[in-house]
Amino acid sequence: MICKNLVLGLLLTVPPAIGGQTPLTAVKITRAVASLNGVFSPRGFFNITVRLYQLAGVQSAKFDLKKSRITLDFQPGVTVSSQDIRQVMVDAGYKPGPVDIQLLSPRDVTETGPGWVKIKHPRSKNGFVRWVQLNF
Repeated sequence: MICKNLVLGLLLTVPPAIGGQTPLTAVKITRAVASLNGVFSPRGFFNITVRLYQLAGVQSAKFDLKKSRITLDFQPGVTVSSQDIRQVMVDAGYKPGPVDIQLLSPRDVTETGPGWVKIKHPRSKNGFVRWVQLNF
């Protein structure tokens, strides 16, 4: 009886991949670490961040003013190339440095520490409503 309950408990806690779905542990989170040449002010980071919000799947961001670096985490399963990130920086009027792309497992990602900003994606067509959604 104990073995039967143990097996049943294991089956309930570990769902199999059904219908071609990938198990949760197989989904990777893309983290991009980009250096920004000569950007040391909050205003410069703001200018670039506004453009980076337009990349599909950006979930969290962290800025390091001393090292002139930005770290972006994307939603699970979303991939991005370093060229996409570099193009956003060029479009914002800045000269990008190297961009490092990493694939992390969900348990390796910590976005609750100091400096992490959750990215909001307002969907309204009304400008005032979008502003309220972004700021509150």
